Amino acid sequence: MGEEVKKTILNRSITSKDVAKLAGVSQSTVSRAFNSASGGGVKKEIREKVFQAAKELGYRPNLVARGMISGKTNMIGLVVGDNLGPFYNRIVDMFVEKVQEKGKQCLVFKIPRQEQIAPIIERVIQFRLEGVIITASAMNRVMAETIIQNDIPVVLFNRFIPGIDINMVYVDPVEGGKLVAEFLYQKGHRNIGYIQFDRETSEEMEKKIGFYSQLRQYQIYNLKEERSEYSYQSGYEAGVRILRSEDRPTAIFCTSDLVALGVMDAAREKYGLEIPKDLAVVGYDDIEMSSWKSYQLTTVQQPVELLIEKSVEIICDKIENPEGKAVVDMVKPQLVIRQSV
Repeated sequence: MGEEVKKTILNRSITSKDVAKLAGVSQSTVSRAFNSASGGGVKKEIREKVFQAAKELGYRPNLVARGMISGKTNMIGLVVGDNLGPFYNRIVDMFVEKVQEKGKQCLVFKIPRQEQIAPIIERVIQFRLEGVIITASAMNRVMAETIIQNDIPVVLFNRFIPGIDINMVYVDPVEGGKLVAEFLYQKGHRNIGYIQFDRETSEEMEKKIGFYSQLRQYQIYNLKEERSEYSYQSGYEAGVRILRSEDRPTAIFCTSDLVALGVMDAAREKYGLEIPKDLAVVGYDDIEMSSWKSYQLTTVQQPVELLIEKSVEIICDKIENPEGKAVVDMVKPQLVIRQSV
């Protein structure tokens, strides 16, 4: 009988009904066996029979169709910006891994800077995601509020926005700026340069507030400033500009490691400066390249693994328990001291 059933159904698309027929069970039994990690109350020997029938027929559950029926797609959206760089590339990889560990799938949405927010929000809603994590690189208040209005749980990753009832997990950027200022002052630096991201994000503003407020306690007010995109080349060019004056700074704080690496190479190649003898450089993010032998960059480390773990835990909890107060969790950064100062 089994062989006859297989011959009949192998000439068309395989469904759960076919598996049920071959295994000699009901379709609901097949559904319970596949839809739950515990087997949905199906006895072990029956589950094995179902899985064996599915294997023989080459059947795989249609997760999209199942999501449409149940209203649960088992997918979490991750929204990121463009020009990610090594810091956010690493974050995307880690998020996907952590979400999959929870038995869910991660769908990544990348937002080019020039693109309108509305179409992105519409796509997020159309995919019927169970929850959305929005990274600082893509953060937009309108986006977050609109997604919330559509009853989708949201977590903001590494960004704090006051006055909005939303889940947030972030590293304190004010404290990060203060750590660098205090460190450079204690190392004897008074003529200090500052290279910040070209866009005035709230995170950039808070880094600057922390850095400048700490230096003002020591009566240091006039800093040489430059702006840069989050790229090595842009950092190199900013380094050339800030170091061209005769009264060039003895230390430079860059709000991105990638920018700092460009500054270090500009100092060595264009001006023949030795690091840290002639110039001290501090970065921010602690990307992998910062520890390379040719750089050994002192930098502010954001505990990325902890942030991602907290974000995924919160979004999964809010999917199951959407009611309740929004979670706001702030993590302290750390200064990683290497040989660039």
